[in-house]
Amino acid sequence: MSIERSIPELEAWYAQYDDHSYRDASPDAYHQALIRTAEALRDDGAIDWDDWLALKGLADQAQLHALQDAVQAHVNDPDT
Repeated sequence: MSIERSIPELEAWYAQYDDHSYRDASPDAYHQALIRTAEALRDDGAIDWDDWLALKGLADQAQLHALQDAVQAHVNDPDT
């Protein structure tokens, strides 16, 4: 399931999602911010449960990729 980016209520969520510098700098905080924003959208009735699950899935995958990238960067250059 893909949630349409053009829905006004989702603009803030996708702005956070697209913030790769935040994701790379702090994958856990990035993930928590995405989850909190999605929960607020769900609680306000802007999205339903299935949409929330889809957003959570996107957030989970983005966090996983950021963690994998961080590990690989450390493997490539352990002094940084």
